[in-house]
Amino acid sequence: MPVLDSVSHADPSGRRALVTGGAGFIGSTLVDRLLLDGWSVTTLDAFEPFYPRERKLRNLRHALRQPGFGLLEADTRDAPSMLSATRDVRPDVVFDLAARAGVRPSIADPGTYVDINVRGLSNTLTAIADVGARLVYASSSSIYGDDPRRPFAEDQAVGRPLSPYGATKVAGEALVHAHHAVTGLPVAVARLFTVFGPRQRPDLAIHTFARRMLAGRPVELFDGGRGSRDYTFVDDVVDAFIRLADASDPFLLVNVGSHRPIETSAVVDELERALGVIAQRVLLPRQPGDVAATFADVSRAREAIGWQPATPFGEGIDRFCAWVREDLREDEASQASALTAADAPAGTPSGRAERPTAR
Repeated sequence: MPVLDSVSHADPSGRRALVTGGAGFIGSTLVDRLLLDGWSVTTLDAFEPFYPRERKLRNLRHALRQPGFGLLEADTRDAPSMLSATRDVRPDVVFDLAARAGVRPSIADPGTYVDINVRGLSNTLTAIADVGARLVYASSSSIYGDDPRRPFAEDQAVGRPLSPYGATKVAGEALVHAHHAVTGLPVAVARLFTVFGPRQRPDLAIHTFARRMLAGRPVELFDGGRGSRDYTFVDDVVDAFIRLADASDPFLLVNVGSHRPIETSAVVDELERALGVIAQRVLLPRQPGDVAATFADVSRAREAIGWQPATPFGEGIDRFCAWVREDLREDEASQASALTAADAPAGTPSGRAERPTAR
């Protein structure tokens, strides 16, 4: 299990968290919040090539400078590494965000999704049980499938998802419930609804739309732009995770959504406003695995942990767009630096040819 230099910085005197998948979009945002709140935090991430390693390390740029942060590179599918990680860290709480995400890619490669999201989770649960930690598990609104009863209440899930990804989350929820039943250890489950904000994965709709719009390329709106999603800002999601870590219920499952579905065409409207760019829209049919709409009933989260979404969609889009412009500048700077290095003559790291020495 490769250990990055920062692992030795973790302070064992405070409250300790292990965040699996902690170099990703939501995980790294959670890590920053935990550090701000005074936790000692260790991130465990496999740095899978689903998107570039450099982007994940960029997500952790702030955390890597903090004295209470540690970083482990390990795969949840490696059971001995997971046991080693929990025994080394001795976390009070494990926030489990390690998963292969994405509805459409799961249709093309269901085996990998099962391997990571089910077998990997099983290994994580065994490691958690070994040290007696609390679990906060990230599930998904995909478990509701295309249920026409909206908003979705937690108890109406019937285990009929439309994608292999959703099926792995149904299995994940069953596993964590069995883990609680067998061990008696506390578990909280957050069913996340379409999270967006700074550091969002590059394959997700809002990020894809923004980059294509800024590049003058068309954006594809499936289901004719009529599909709606319960977009939830990442800081609100992180706040829910923090509250779930302190929930009094020994087993608690809540929806974490905005309770305000927005059609895809309206999302593009907001991006046009925030970016100052008019989108070239291409209307396409709904894709396999996609649902018509998601809509979260968040009353249980409000009653059980005092949580409710706080960030208006337009404000979240503004913050995302400010970030994506800066991220594009960093990408361009990195590409320019790489080209300069590639063009440099051998033996001249600066990229400038050496002058011959006068004799």
